[in-house]
Amino acid sequence: MKTDIRLASRILLLSGFFSYVVMARADLTPEEHASHHGGPPVNTPGSPAAPGGMGGPAAGGPGAGMAAGMGKMMEKMGKAPRKEFYPSLMDLPKLSTEQRAELQANAHKRMQSGVAQMNQGLIDLTQLASGEDYRAMQKTTQRIGEGLSILQSGLATHQLLFEGKAPRKIALGWFKREMSLVSPGGIEDTHGARGLSILHLFTMALLVAFAFAMLVMYYFKMRRATALFGRIDPDKGSPPPGSSPPQGGTPGPSGGKPRADAPPDNKSPSPVATDKPPAPGEPSAGKPSATSSAAFPLTAKWLGKLRVESIATETPSVQTFRLRPPDGGALPFTYTPGQFLNVAFGIGGARMNRSYSFSSSPHQRDYVELTIKREERGAVSRHILDLIKVGDEIESGGPVGKFTFNGTEAESIVLLSSGIGITPMMSIARYLTEQSWPGDIFFIYSCRTAADFIFQKPLAALEQRNPKLHVVVTMTKAGPDWKGPRGHFTKELLNKTVPGLAARRIHLCGPPAMMDSTKALLTELGVPPNLLKTEAFGAVKPSPAAPGTTVKPTAPGTGPLVTFSKSNKSAKTGDDQTGEQGSLATGPGQTILELSEQLGIGIEFSCRVGTCGVCKVKMTSGEVDQEVQDALDEDDKKNNIILACQAKPKTEVAVVA
Repeated sequence: MKTDIRLASRILLLSGFFSYVVMARADLTPEEHASHHGGPPVNTPGSPAAPGGMGGPAAGGPGAGMAAGMGKMMEKMGKAPRKEFYPSLMDLPKLSTEQRAELQANAHKRMQSGVAQMNQGLIDLTQLASGEDYRAMQKTTQRIGEGLSILQSGLATHQLLFEGKAPRKIALGWFKREMSLVSPGGIEDTHGARGLSILHLFTMALLVAFAFAMLVMYYFKMRRATALFGRIDPDKGSPPPGSSPPQGGTPGPSGGKPRADAPPDNKSPSPVATDKPPAPGEPSAGKPSATSSAAFPLTAKWLGKLRVESIATETPSVQTFRLRPPDGGALPFTYTPGQFLNVAFGIGGARMNRSYSFSSSPHQRDYVELTIKREERGAVSRHILDLIKVGDEIESGGPVGKFTFNGTEAESIVLLSSGIGITPMMSIARYLTEQSWPGDIFFIYSCRTAADFIFQKPLAALEQRNPKLHVVVTMTKAGPDWKGPRGHFTKELLNKTVPGLAARRIHLCGPPAMMDSTKALLTELGVPPNLLKTEAFGAVKPSPAAPGTTVKPTAPGTGPLVTFSKSNKSAKTGDDQTGEQGSLATGPGQTILELSEQLGIGIEFSCRVGTCGVCKVKMTSGEVDQEVQDALDEDDKKNNIILACQAKPKTEVAVVA
């Protein structure tokens, strides 16, 4: 290894020297150039050799002149003249018999001339040694070296002639010995094929073997990676954040009795981080949190508390509440776009439950957002918007609801909403945008005026971000500045906005009156019932009485007997009559929830449309009809759990309430 390092160093120095010579030649004068090249070239070897000149073959030719010029330059640099004979051997052709004899004679003369010059130099050096003329001594020493060079050239010629070696090989051997590039043993003993040493050949073989081994390892590594990717099944394993969890109801937070003097409030969701600046330390908008949801089961039966982190005003009567776990960690549940959360409050000494849709995207794992409208007759919505502040904790349960869409159910989606019904639509649109879902999203929204346009800026930003999102907004009481469509939904507006409407999946959400009229339009347009999913926002039943009070029907009930085992009360459902103002419906369609309110039994409820699951009770005997069972899962049905707001007795019924 040391020999190789020394070899590389010397080659580097030699390269630098020849570079210097080439640069120096570029500045030669014509006279200097002529002195380097001498007379015309002589092609016949064996011309007379002047002492110290080129000698040998082609004496006085181009090689001789150039060597003499190099010698002069080296003298100016304080160096010994270059040994000029050997470069001429590099281009020496094969010799005839006459040329060999002539070359041998010239070689003998060079040897004699070299010995004579060395002898004379030694005599002169002996005489100068007694004095102090060091400059003359230096020149005499150089002449002795020149004589030695001439002698060596003659000896090399004899080696060329009598050993049968090629002239080029003789020259190369001399050059390497002069540069100390080989060991004294000679070139032939230390070098193998093409002038490479055994160490060089071994090193090259080792490197080739190493490179081949690396290629083999890379091949098997990529083959294994390909096999692993091939085993991935997107339909198996735990779904990612936001994928659809198992559906089913969840009992609302227990305790207390609801007030009966306020109708159920709307359900609503909220904007995501892309739509308004996040609070310091929050993840960037529109991007899922780094916290994985894999640690939390996909369940719809979570109960706990969430803390209000921020409150944002959407319109004068609508606010968005951002909720996250009190410890600041990731959400302890996952949900699907279109679901909602049950919340419970103690208001006026009574416990009240309501359901509000998520408006945030399930991709966001650090918080959820609920967008809530203040209803003048809504006790809970007024309590939330008027009294709840940042830092308060809200008792919550869920998520629940089957008004969901995550992109796997259809290749396109039509989202029809009005008023606060826009909230689940925003959750769906945000989620699909973050998923880069390739299908078309037709987002059609109706409101009264521009001041009532919920999510106006967030929706515009979302539309700009997603070229597959097509937004159309119509206003029923728009001012003169509004340039968009006006009025309620019409067949013309729907047909113009959504090509091939009858073949697309449609989600419809809003106040009951809007939903009834829009469903009629869709039926006229040929939309089959299996492509339409609906969810009502707002009160859909008469207001219940306050707990502990009894509202008497206008006539005694004659329907099936219902027994409430925990309360030790029983009554028959009433005839098809409508009570006076403040009373309950008592006809054959009377539900168990309505009968319980008539008897003053506090069954908790929220949505009253069969989707929140708060009014679940266990039926121990009897049969009932339930128009909607969205909040019931398979376990509920096996255990005879019913929804009090939907259950209409067919026979005598006993329930645990």
